Amino acid sequence: MDEAHTVVEFLLEDLELMLEKASSPCSMPVKENQVMISLFENLKIIKSFLERTRESPFDQRQLHFFLVTEIREVLLKILQSVDPYEINALTKNGGISGMETGSLFKSYPELALQAKQIELFKNVILEIPHDALRSSMESNEVAEVSGEVSSITKSSSSIQLEEDKMVGFDDEAITLLDRLTGDQKQLEVISLVGMAGIGKTTLAKRLYNDPRVVYHFHVRGWACLAEGQKVKNVLYNLLSSVILDNASLHKMTNQEMGDKLYEYLKGKRYFIVLDAIWGSFIWNSWLKQYLPDDNTGSKILVTCRMQNVVIEISAPVSIHNLQFLGQIESWNLFVSKVFAHNESCPRELMELGSEIVGRSKGLPLAIVVLAGVAKKDKTPEWWTYIVQNIGSCIHGEEGQFIDILASSYEHLPNHLKSCFLHIASFPQNYEIPVKLVWSWIAEGFIKDTREEKLEDVAEDYLRDLVDRSLVVVSKRRSNGGIKTCYIHDLLRYLCFKKGKDSKLLWPICRYRQLSLFSPSHPTLYNYFFACAAENKLIHCRKKQEPTSGCFHSYSFHHVQSNHVNITHLSIYLDEQKSLVYKLLRVLDLEYIILENFPMEILQLVHLKYLALRIFCLRYLSLLSNFWNLETFILCTEKASVTLQQDIWKLVKLRHLHISSELEFEDAGLSSSSPLMLYNLQTISQVCPSGGSFQNILARMPNLIRMGLHLTLSNNAKNFEFPDLSSLNSLKRLKFEYQTLGVIKFCLPQPSKFPPNLKKLTLVGSHLDWKEMSVIAMLPNLEILKIKDNFFSGPLWEGSDKEFCHLKFLKLSHINLQQWIASSSSFPCLEQLVLNGCLDLEEIPSSFRENCTLDRIEVYRSSQSALDSARQIRESQKYMGNDKLKVIIHPYFKEN
Repeated sequence: MDEAHTVVEFLLEDLELMLEKASSPCSMPVKENQVMISLFENLKIIKSFLERTRESPFDQRQLHFFLVTEIREVLLKILQSVDPYEINALTKNGGISGMETGSLFKSYPELALQAKQIELFKNVILEIPHDALRSSMESNEVAEVSGEVSSITKSSSSIQLEEDKMVGFDDEAITLLDRLTGDQKQLEVISLVGMAGIGKTTLAKRLYNDPRVVYHFHVRGWACLAEGQKVKNVLYNLLSSVILDNASLHKMTNQEMGDKLYEYLKGKRYFIVLDAIWGSFIWNSWLKQYLPDDNTGSKILVTCRMQNVVIEISAPVSIHNLQFLGQIESWNLFVSKVFAHNESCPRELMELGSEIVGRSKGLPLAIVVLAGVAKKDKTPEWWTYIVQNIGSCIHGEEGQFIDILASSYEHLPNHLKSCFLHIASFPQNYEIPVKLVWSWIAEGFIKDTREEKLEDVAEDYLRDLVDRSLVVVSKRRSNGGIKTCYIHDLLRYLCFKKGKDSKLLWPICRYRQLSLFSPSHPTLYNYFFACAAENKLIHCRKKQEPTSGCFHSYSFHHVQSNHVNITHLSIYLDEQKSLVYKLLRVLDLEYIILENFPMEILQLVHLKYLALRIFCLRYLSLLSNFWNLETFILCTEKASVTLQQDIWKLVKLRHLHISSELEFEDAGLSSSSPLMLYNLQTISQVCPSGGSFQNILARMPNLIRMGLHLTLSNNAKNFEFPDLSSLNSLKRLKFEYQTLGVIKFCLPQPSKFPPNLKKLTLVGSHLDWKEMSVIAMLPNLEILKIKDNFFSGPLWEGSDKEFCHLKFLKLSHINLQQWIASSSSFPCLEQLVLNGCLDLEEIPSSFRENCTLDRIEVYRSSQSALDSARQIRESQKYMGNDKLKVIIHPYFKEN
C-alpha cells in the first residue's frame, strides 16, 4: 500500500467525522459543506483507482505511478491542514462541531483550491477508457477469489492439536538420545552445528520433549542466545523455564539470578538447551559458572551456525555437524508435509515432485516451504508451474536458498503478502502472540467480508500462512487455535529483502532500556523503532546491531529514578519528517517503560492500535483524541487503573486490554458522549463491584471475551456475582477473585451466566466444590479451567449427566484429594489436564469407559494421579481404543 493510498484513507476518515458532525444543528455554512462533500466523494473514486491499479500490468503501473506522483503533494497539503485542526479541536475544545469545521476554511484558505485540484485528478481518472483497466481488475478479482477459496476450503485439521513430526536425522537423534541418557556422570556440552534452516532447533526440541529425556533428568531448561540477546534476558529465560515461581526474577541483578540458578541446579541431574548461540562471551563470562558439575550426568545442548564458536564450548567429540538431507529423507519430508498420513503421492506427480524436492538441495526448511506451496493444488499443471518458477540459485551458503523460499512469497495471494511482511517486524526467535491479528486489522490488511468478524478473517489468514509453512505454531490454545507463533530467521530475512525491494521505510533509532520491567517478555531488552510494513508501522523490536545515530525524529532520554531505572520517551516531529508519524496506524510501546503518559503522541490522531507500558498510572484520560482507536493495550504495575469518561467516545474501539484491575469513572448518562461501545469485543481485568457495573455492561452489548478481576478484604461489602445474562455474544469469560481475608460468595444460578458461553476460566477463590454444580449446568460450555483453588476442599463428587458439551477440562494447583464422577458425566470430554494436583488420589475410574477422551496431560502432580492416568490408557487399549495419549511430566524424581 503506497503512501498516497494511505493518505487518501486517512483523509476519508477525517472528512467522514467532520461531515457527521456537520449534520448537527450547528452545521457548517452551505458552501463549505458542499466542498467537503465533493472532496469526500472525489477521494473515494481516487482510492478505488489506486486499489485497482496497484497490482496491474506494467503499462498500467506506469499510469498508477504517474498519477500518484502528481497527486501526492496535494494530498499531503490537505492532510497537513486537516490534522492540526482535528488535534486542536479534540485536545482544547473537547470536540468537533459543524460551525468549527467551517472555520477550517478560514484558517486554511488554500484548502478550497486543493479540493478543486483533487476534482481535476478525479476527472482525469474517469476519462481513462474502461478497457484499459479491465485486465488489472480481472487479475485482482482472480487473486481475491483465489484467496477466498483458500480460506473456505481450509481443512478443519489445521486448527486441531498436532504433534510436530520431524522427518530426517533419525540416526542423529538415536545417537544423541543415547549420549544424553548414558552413564557418563561428568557434565557434558553437546553441540549441534549447521546452517540456517537445516533443522538444529527442531532436532533440539525433539530431544528436549522425548520421553527418555523427560524421565531421565530432574530438571529441563531452555534459553535462546540469538544475536543481540543480553545476559539478563538469557539468565531470566533459563530460570523461568526451570522454576515455578518467577514473579520476582525481573527485580534481580544478573549476579542474583545466576546464584539462584546455581542453587536450584545444585545436586540435580539437569538438561539445558542453549539455542541459536551466536558467540562465546555470555557462555564464558556468565553461564558457565552457574551450571554446576556435580557428576550427576547433567547435559547441555547447544545449537549454533558457526563451528568456531562451539569449538570454544564443546569437546570435538561432542560436536555434531548436521548435513543436508539425502534424497530419500528429502522425499519423505516433502510427502509428509503435502499429503495426509494415510495418503501417498499419485503416480502422475512423482516425477514433478522429485524435481521440486531436488531444487531444495536437501535443506529441510526449503523442502517444507515448497511443500506448503505444492499442497495447495495437487495437480500436474500446478506442480509444473512450481518447477518452472522456482528461483535460480545464487551464490552464498544461505543466500542460495532465498530465491527458492521467495517462490512461496510470490505465490501468496495479495492479501497475505502484507500480513507475511508484517511478521518480520518482530524480533528474531520471538514468540508472537496471536493479538498480532489486531494490528493486521489496524493496518488495513484484512478484507472486510461483512459476513465474518474481521478478527475471524484475520485468524483465517494466519492459519493460511501456517498451512503454507511460512509461519510456525509454537503454542496452541485449549481449543486447538493458535496462541503464539514465530517465523524462521531465514524467512524473516526474506521479508526484509522483499521490504527493501519494495522501498519500505525502515528508519532505525538507538535505544537502551535501563531496567527490565516485564517478566513475561524478558527477551525484549534492547529495541529499535522502525516505520515498517506498508502503512508505516512503528513496532518495538530488538536492536540487532548498534547504529551510529538516529536518522528519524524519535529520541529517547534515560534518567535515574530513586527506586528503579525508568526510561522517558520524547517524540519530536520536525517538519520534514512529521508525515511519517502522522501516517501511523500502529504504535506499539508495550515493552518500553514510560513514567507518564506520553503527551507527544496525542497528535497521532490516526492511530488504530496503541500499546503502552506506564510504570505507575492510576487515572487514564485523554484517550478521546484517538477517535480512530480500535485496540488499546496498557501494562502497568499499579494495582488498579480508572478510565475516565472520555473512554465512551471511542466508538470504534474493539479491544481494551489492561493488565491491572480496571475501574470506570462514574458511568452515569452523559449527553456529551456516546453511550454505547457497540464494536467492543474484548475487555480484560474489569472490576465487577459497584452499583454502576450493570450499567457499564449495558454499554458494551457485543462483548465476546471478558476478564473480571476482583480483590476484596474483610472490611469490604458483600460481593454478588454480576448478572451477565444480557451478553448474548460473550463466549469467553475469565473470573479472577482474590481475597485479603476469608470473604466468600456464592455463584449465581446458570441463568445469570452468558447464554452462549463456551470457555470459562476461574482463578483463586476457595469456594466449596458443591458450587461446581452451577458450572456443570451451563448448556454450551466446552472449555473449563479451574486454577489456584477457586474450588477448594478434599472432595468433589459430581452427579449424573453433568457437563454435557465439555471438551476440555484443566485443574491447576488445587488441593483436591478425592474426585468422584459417574460414567455419564463428561460425555464429550476430549482432553484432561492436571497441573500441580499434589493431593489427588486418582483420576475417576469412570474415565476408563470414556470413548471420547483422546489426551490426558499430567504435570507436577501426585504419583497416584500419574498411575491412574496410565491405568486409564491401558484400559482404553484393552477396549480397542489406541488413540488416547497420556503425557506425563513428573514433579520430581530421585537419583
